[in-house]
Amino acid sequence: MALQVSKLSAWYGQARALWDVSLEVADGEIVGVLGRNGAGKTTLLRSIAGLQPRIDGDVTLNDAPLAALRANDIALRGLALLREGGKLPASLTVSQNLALGRRLARMRGKAGREPAEVWHWFPMLEALQERRAGLLSGGQRQALALAVAFVSEPTLMLLDEPSAGLSPPVAQDLFATIGQLASAGATVLIVEQHPAWLLGVARRGYLLEIGKVTAQGTIEELLRRPDGNDMM
Repeated sequence: MALQVSKLSAWYGQARALWDVSLEVADGEIVGVLGRNGAGKTTLLRSIAGLQPRIDGDVTLNDAPLAALRANDIALRGLALLREGGKLPASLTVSQNLALGRRLARMRGKAGREPAEVWHWFPMLEALQERRAGLLSGGQRQALALAVAFVSEPTLMLLDEPSAGLSPPVAQDLFATIGQLASAGATVLIVEQHPAWLLGVARRGYLLEIGKVTAQGTIEELLRRPDGNDMM
């Protein structure tokens, strides 16, 4: 199992944000976490990635416990977190950002994916190799952030609201690429406020409400629930 989360709780000061959240992601699987704003989706990813100051519970990546590790050490173990908005070094070009991803792969003991494979999965980036990340559109920036994570050969990618700020056609293209990456061996956990984007992409999902997992199943099953359908 790539990721196992068991009875995970998280706090901001005295305010509790997650209550005993449990979920899992198998190797080569794309799993979604659905929920409205404020449900705790980003806190969940921060807790898995080692960025949340106070948590309780168990998190394992490839059966190795993460709870006592710092965020940098967790990243070296193979976890890649893509923050909302595709945040990248704005002054670096597309090629330079991808080079950082390959450097991280080598730090993980892997070779990093070759440029030809990047252009295959992210064809829009090939013509933008010398453009600075800060000059990219929102969709291009999200695609680059995903490509940088992909070339670093992570065990697991965590995607935080990848559709945020994107027009529907751009979001559709991005999610199509995310779905295709599973065939290249990618393992992905996506948190998303708009569950329709996960149809045909995520194999299954969890519904998060006010910091608690209230349902799980296929994305179609979750959308048939009254509380899931309200997010459409």
